Amino acid sequence: MKTLILYDNTGYIYLQIRDSENRLPQGGIQFLEIEIPEGKTLKSIDVTVTPNVPVYEDIPLTEIEKVNTQMTTILKSLIK
Repeated sequence: MKTLILYDNTGYIYLQIRDSENRLPQGGIQFLEIEIPEGKTLKSIDVTVTPNVPVYEDIPLTEIEKVNTQMTTILKSLIK
């Protein structure tokens, strides 16, 4: 199994990925230091604009959160 290692010019290792078929970086590695908003997850990086910007999406509700939302809706309709 091959291991892809991402490291800087000082030799500091940032990431190791073990897989039978790693996707190798094309043209170089870029970076962003960002704060991911609460309730969001990082989907991708928009490289069509300069500077590149993160693209976020909502974190999907868990099954428990979905059930709680449904129960709240039902309870509110019964109280009216």
